[in-house]
Amino acid sequence: MRDALAAFIDQQRLLPASGGRLVVAVSGGADSLCLLHLLRSLCGPGKRYPTLQLHVAHLNHRLREPVSSQDALAVADLARALGLPVTLGDEDVQALAKREHLSLEEAAREARYRFLRRVAAGDPIAVAHHQDDQVETLVLHWIRGGGIASMNGLQPRQQDIIRPLLIFTRADTLAYCSQHGLTPLEDVSNVDLRYQRNRIRHELLPLLEQLNPNIRATLLRSSEVVQVDAAWIEAQVDQHWSAVVSHEETETIALCRSALLALPLSLQRHLWRRASASLCAGQSPLELRHYTLIEQALSQETGEALMLHLPGQLHFWRQGEQVLLKRVTEEQQPAQIVQNNVELIFPVPGEVAVPGTPWLVRAEFVAEEEEAEILESLRTKGMTQTWHKLASNRYSVYIDRIHLDSVLRVRTRRAGDRIRPLGMAHSKKVQDICVDQHIPRQERDHIPLIFSRAQCIWLGGVCIDDRVRLTGETRHLLHLTMQRV
Repeated sequence: MRDALAAFIDQQRLLPASGGRLVVAVSGGADSLCLLHLLRSLCGPGKRYPTLQLHVAHLNHRLREPVSSQDALAVADLARALGLPVTLGDEDVQALAKREHLSLEEAAREARYRFLRRVAAGDPIAVAHHQDDQVETLVLHWIRGGGIASMNGLQPRQQDIIRPLLIFTRADTLAYCSQHGLTPLEDVSNVDLRYQRNRIRHELLPLLEQLNPNIRATLLRSSEVVQVDAAWIEAQVDQHWSAVVSHEETETIALCRSALLALPLSLQRHLWRRASASLCAGQSPLELRHYTLIEQALSQETGEALMLHLPGQLHFWRQGEQVLLKRVTEEQQPAQIVQNNVELIFPVPGEVAVPGTPWLVRAEFVAEEEEAEILESLRTKGMTQTWHKLASNRYSVYIDRIHLDSVLRVRTRRAGDRIRPLGMAHSKKVQDICVDQHIPRQERDHIPLIFSRAQCIWLGGVCIDDRVRLTGETRHLLHLTMQRV
């Protein structure tokens, strides 16, 4: 395995010719032990890569305490026994998942790469992904949906991450550990079927192998085919990057709207994919619906500011020709990025925190059975006999969604804003409604206004527009809520 690994490293140019430091991510499982042991046999004085120094890094995710802490100590002991420096990290991944609205798998990955990059400080990072991981990743991407980039799979090098074991299988790493007396740590979470990747590994792939015994080789071969097309597309992105991207920082990328819109739609999306990936640890969180939202925001002829909340703590902001994609850290708030009164676009269903206000606005569909019961009551009994079936209050309203689009807009009030309050035949200025309702002056600029494409449909916490009220003709409901954050 060592000679094959060295040949692959040289072929893919995975290691810096000038030497330096290589951070090795070691969980303690068979894959990472195999990687560490092989690299130690190749790196250091008198070896194939004499000027390369290894540095072990291990993150305790605190998901299996006290076992997680014991694993961290075992990795530290192993590194010291091999004469290698080691850095241990600690992250409450469960708390991170809750705080950043991520799945445990997503939070663990996010925490791991943040930690590895802090340790590396710009040096390359070796991780132990192998062919079985590649197959599982391809299936996972296929399930989630995506284009050429998603079926490209794991790459030997992605930015500062290198994957030297991609030519080997899980069986190869287990055999290597057995041959060299290495005892992997057992991680029971690898068989926990609550995690999607484990269900793919233990349930879906065995089923697919019944239909095609060579499914793994088929998927890997398909990925190789896609990689040729993907390489050409990446070359096109390289060619146009400097014309579209006007400024680039660690957490912010500024783009030129006109230069972007001059490109074919496919290339626009690949540029967004690369920009978002560069801000999110090398992996873009964007899906087709997010690209569509961005394209809608770019195509509008308006001088007003527009903002999108995207996955991965990304915020898209546009005013005129100026376009920004920014990753917002935990300490930052949207109001710190752009001025108040900016208009945000968010998908339905979806939610958004409104800059300059303490409010989170959420739009949700109503469960099918509950919706059917409410609609039947509206048709047969009318609203006066149906309202008690709705969990309505000033911060929770139900509206008719037949005339609504797949996105809503939200912002705070501007001069001249109008809404037709429930029960009225004509629209009225928001300012006058606030006065009539005795809303304190200091609160008026912090009230969210939710808009469809045609009009304001909810003056948050005050009134809905009469044109979206529920009637006996209503066929579908939308539940709008606002809560303090």
